[in-house]
Amino acid sequence: LIKLSKILQVPVASLLRPENQQIQLNHMAFRSVKMLKREEKQINAETKEWLERYLQVESLAGRPRIFRMPAGFPRNISTFEEAEEAARDLRAAWDLGTGPIENLTYLLEDKGIKIGIIGGITKFDALFTEYAGHRVIVVKEDLPQARQRFSLAHELGHCLLTVEGDLKEENAMHRFAGEFLVPREKVFFELDETRHKFSIKELLILKEKYGFSMGAWLHRAMETGIISSEDYLAIRKFFVKKGWHRKEPDDDIAKHEKPALMEAMVLRAHAEGIISTSKAAELLNQSISTFCSAGGES
Repeated sequence: LIKLSKILQVPVASLLRPENQQIQLNHMAFRSVKMLKREEKQINAETKEWLERYLQVESLAGRPRIFRMPAGFPRNISTFEEAEEAARDLRAAWDLGTGPIENLTYLLEDKGIKIGIIGGITKFDALFTEYAGHRVIVVKEDLPQARQRFSLAHELGHCLLTVEGDLKEENAMHRFAGEFLVPREKVFFELDETRHKFSIKELLILKEKYGFSMGAWLHRAMETGIISSEDYLAIRKFFVKKGWHRKEPDDDIAKHEKPALMEAMVLRAHAEGIISTSKAAELLNQSISTFCSAGGES
């Protein structure tokens, strides 16, 4: 078990935990390139294992957060315009205004969506799924901040919207995510009505301000008619030449958003004496020494 624990990089306790056969995830919506079946199975297994621990934590802490559909949702959409309208309506329902969302992960956790982080699958960014009324979004570990935020907003679209007609679902979720993170009026406010070229420093400033990638800003500029599709493709070719379609400048600097609610519930239960140190470490998928060194022991 110790050898397996080291190879798999999981605590021994997690290998002893019985598999919960009752957790069946409904309609997993992936944001990824095409994956192998075994990779999908691995993601499914890791998601179920994490969710089982999360539900244990909620049960022990006695303070589960339930996601409540905002007014006007869920809804059906059949055009990009309706996807953008849904994003604006959601901002209004959640009283977010039109400015940058400081921490999208914290916002979604506060609304009752369970946010998890898993690693190991290179072709995977994020997924949305449901279990027994719980809305769940899982994202890949160590995504660049802007890509992580866009993935969260994209999966939020899967949570709230159903696509009808000939509209491609993934493209519709991209449009929803773009409008939710940077509303149309803010695109015009930041970029002006008509452009042909952009300064890289300008895009980097906007990237830091909104947590929205340079490539996504360019795409929003094209979607809103600020630049033509020809200008967009020309700038995009420059990005590809620089390798920025894979990794943009400052991706290593921006701080990743990390879910906080599950850990907070574990620490609260541990501080109150509801669970032992070993149980707390197991629920967070940590070794006891890691849990104690991080300030879990008091």
